[in-house]
Parts: sequence; C-alpha cells; structure tokens
Amino acid sequence: MRFLILSLSCMLAISCNSNFMSKADFAAKCRTALIAKCPALFVTVLNKETLFIENSSKRDNVSLTAFYKEYTAAPGAVDSAVQHFINATGLVADKGAKIDLSKVFPVIKPTSCLSNGAKDQAFPLVNEPYNEQLIILYAENTKEGLSYITNTAFESLGISKDSLKALAIQNFSAAVLPKIKGKKSESGHAYLFTAESQYDAALILFPLVWVKEYVDVKGDIVMALPYPDMLYVAKSDDAEGIEWIKEEMQGVHMGGVQRISTDLFRWNGDRFIKYQ
Repeated sequence: MRFLILSLSCMLAISCNSNFMSKADFAAKCRTALIAKCPALFVTVLNKETLFIENSSKRDNVSLTAFYKEYTAAPGAVDSAVQHFINATGLVADKGAKIDLSKVFPVIKPTSCLSNGAKDQAFPLVNEPYNEQLIILYAENTKEGLSYITNTAFESLGISKDSLKALAIQNFSAAVLPKIKGKKSESGHAYLFTAESQYDAALILFPLVWVKEYVDVKGDIVMALPYPDMLYVAKSDDAEGIEWIKEEMQGVHMGGVQRISTDLFRWNGDRFIKYQ
C-alpha cells in the first residue's frame, strides 16, 4: 500500500508538472547537448529512447533508458542526467582527461561541422582547415570510438598543433596502411580504397606515402571522399577512370552516416583542392 501511494504521488507530481519531459523530448535534449559538446558527431534520434551516433570510428545505437529513469526520479536535475549520458559515451576528451598521444588520429570532416554545436560558443574541438570544404580534427582512438580532443584538453598537452598533427599522422599511418585494400575499376585506372576502418578519409593527408605503392597514377591525382570509409582515386588525364568515380559517387548512399563531400579533389602538389 505504501509503495502504491508513493507511485501514485510521483505520477500525480509528474502530471501536474507541465514542464516534465517526454521520452522524445529527453532524447532530443540529449542529442542537442552531445552535439554542443562534440560538433563532429553525427547524431540522430531513432526512437524515443535511442540515439544513433556515428563518430567516424564506429556507429552505435545508444539507449537512453537508464538516463531517462534517472531524470524521472529527479526531474529538477535533468541537466545532471544529460551530462551522465554524455560522460557515458566516452566520445569527448575534455578537461582533466588523460590523453594517450600514441592513440591520437587525424579525422577529416566537412566544414559544415563548424556550424554545429552551441551557437553562442566557439567551436570546442581542436581543428584546422584543410581546404574550403574539409577540416582536420583530432581524436583519441579508444574502445568506445574516437574521443574528440577539445581545445581545453589540447592546451593541457603542452605541445604545438603542428606536433599534434605530425604525431597523429604517424599513428594513423602505422595503424591503417597495413590494412589498406584497393578495388580497381573496369578500366584499371581508378580505385576504391578501404582499410577496415571508418576513418579512411585521413589518407588524403599523406598521399605521397601510399599512392605510389598502391596506385598506378602518372598524372595528377584525383580523389573523392563521399563517406569516412570510402576513398576513390584516379589520375586527372584518365577520363574513363574519373567517369567511373562519378558514377560510383551517384550510386553510393549510406543512410544515417554523415557524408563528407560530393565533389572530386585534385592534388596540387601541396594538398587536394576542388577538381573542376
């Protein structure tokens, strides 16, 4: 009887509180808060209690059931429940976090990421422009996925951004290049590369290291990055190879995964720029 009265009292209190959040509203709040902390993440609400999170290294469905229960037990502490959810994802290496520099990778993202997050705050993640459409982020490759490094966490490392970039590329090269696999087009002059990971796009940061070994390209390199784990390569004077890449790009759709770019890029001796 006591339990019944307590339950009825809680239900009455909830029903009388017009600000009480539904499961869908709570999920939307968690999504907004996570993106504000880490704009590099691609997060969608699948249903009232599940978020789909794509963070380049892994794609997961994350249940909010436990955190919603925490909220319903103390509706006035909703921000605490949301923060516990963010902490549980392990996807943001923030202030106080110990970062293993041997596991830091570079991550290529579209510049549209810069407009994500909290509108009244500066972009919170360590980043630098690559070209007009792409930016470079940095993340620790953890068991939960890529834990993106914030500006605050970076300052605690005591190293320059150039040193971080060089170290990240070295780590990435050692971990990814042994796994790289290429598929030739019918013409034999264009390729699709995968490396058993979901962050292959970072290969654009050091093409001169691997292209000569894996690609028969004598002219300028043309590359396409539709999604994090797809990288197409052809030579600029091979019309058939480039046409194959364009056809492949039109037919590739990965629902729920953030697209990097629909354009092709050409190597100019320093970096990849938009191919005209």
